[in-house]
Amino acid sequence: MVEPVADAAPPEPARWQTRATAIAIDLLPGSAVMASTGMLALSLPSDSIWRWLVSGIAGLVFLATEVNRIFLPALKGWSLGRAFTGIEVVRGADGAAPGAGRLLLREAAHLVDTVPVLLGWIWPLRDRRRRTFADLLTRTEVRPAAQRQPPANIRVVTARVFVAAAAASLIAAATAYGVVYQNDHNSDRAQAEITRQGPKIVADMLSYDPETLAEDFERAQSLATEKYRQQLVPQQDAIRDSEPVPNFYRVTDAAVLHASPHRATMLLFLQGQRGTPGKERLISATVEVAFVQEAGTWRVDDLDVVSKPLPVQGEK
Repeated sequence: MVEPVADAAPPEPARWQTRATAIAIDLLPGSAVMASTGMLALSLPSDSIWRWLVSGIAGLVFLATEVNRIFLPALKGWSLGRAFTGIEVVRGADGAAPGAGRLLLREAAHLVDTVPVLLGWIWPLRDRRRRTFADLLTRTEVRPAAQRQPPANIRVVTARVFVAAAAASLIAAATAYGVVYQNDHNSDRAQAEITRQGPKIVADMLSYDPETLAEDFERAQSLATEKYRQQLVPQQDAIRDSEPVPNFYRVTDAAVLHASPHRATMLLFLQGQRGTPGKERLISATVEVAFVQEAGTWRVDDLDVVSKPLPVQGEK
């Protein structure tokens, strides 16, 4: 009488430490590059083509990471980390290799491992088959690879991947630091320049004398951008067509509201006098002025009157 053969015991699952090493090798290089390129992208101007280029590089690195985790195991049987540690993902029922669809679902299911305070990642420490929540949902297990040997040069390939990722991350991080530092440095320089030059620019642009009206208006136009000249010239024409009287301003107080490398906004309190000799009247005004740097020279790009000047005697 032939006695029945007992079913062979299923292979032992991979150790938790081995799985942790594999996933670290799979995710750390891409995560480091994505973090550094993301930081660089955020430090670049939002309308810059360089920001879109760097964001595209981060996206490609993410795709490469997922190809390594999902499609390479389906095609070659290995991801980089699993080949390095000699483990593989299999279907729990029959031990066959899962397809790309199941591996993709497993990657998405790792969200369930992460959300409850990373509980799913340490669940294998107490599960009999050392499965994560994602393994339980997709009916997979991770076992030592018994049927095939990992690539002979896997350690060299892994080292090259880490060196390349480290180099790319350092370059991106250094570039981001340089961009941020340079931008802050240029902004500080712009603030210092506009603090020194802004009050004189505004006072010179708003002051005029009927005896030198043409020269004063020409000087005022040279202190404005093309955009603001479209507002300034009609105002000057209106003054020229009336009976102009001497108008002089000085800045008694000012504060820079915002400064970037080539733009700045300033709040200025002006005092002065208007009127012919013997009929002068003190005037004051508060203005908010936007400056733009063109070819190394600061010019007025916009001017809003916050409080209007007091009228001269006899005006309404």
